Amino acid sequence: MERKQQIRAELKEKRNLLTKEQREEYSGKICEQIWKYIVSEEAEVIYCYYPLGSEVNVLPLAEKALAEGKKVAFPRTNGDMMEFYPVMSLAGFQKGAFGIMEPIGEVPITEDSPMVIVPGLGFDKSKNRIGYGKGFYDRYFARFPACRKIAATYETQIVDNIPTDDFDTPMDLIITEREVLE
Repeated sequence: MERKQQIRAELKEKRNLLTKEQREEYSGKICEQIWKYIVSEEAEVIYCYYPLGSEVNVLPLAEKALAEGKKVAFPRTNGDMMEFYPVMSLAGFQKGAFGIMEPIGEVPITEDSPMVIVPGLGFDKSKNRIGYGKGFYDRYFARFPACRKIAATYETQIVDNIPTDDFDTPMDLIITEREVLE
């Protein structure tokens, strides 16, 4: 557990060293690649996340998906559980747990195989993920294993090896500003 905490701290520091301009440029490239994947897979249901701090900004992707008539949802936590709530625009959010913006929706959405855009502090080439350590996404994916899990991350967040536990869920795809890892 101590090793994971050390990795989290190192990766967060690396991400925070990117300039605002770099993060904007890279986020744009990542969103373009994810959009290509959404189109090629004919995905109609997209679960996004509201970026926190220096995370990849996928809000333009969510706006584009909404404009194209896709069903878009964002996560909200309640205790140890996370659910996704549909949104019609990016106006209906409020600050929730951990200072993260959460949708105001009343009824969570449950789809058979949505495309889930996943944040994280780091990933490895085997598509393992390390998040903030609360396990929300891993528990969600355990409940809904058919989700297509797409990691949105900067190249600097890719490391040789992420230590994993039995409950950790690997991604299906990792998209950075430079490459797509399938």
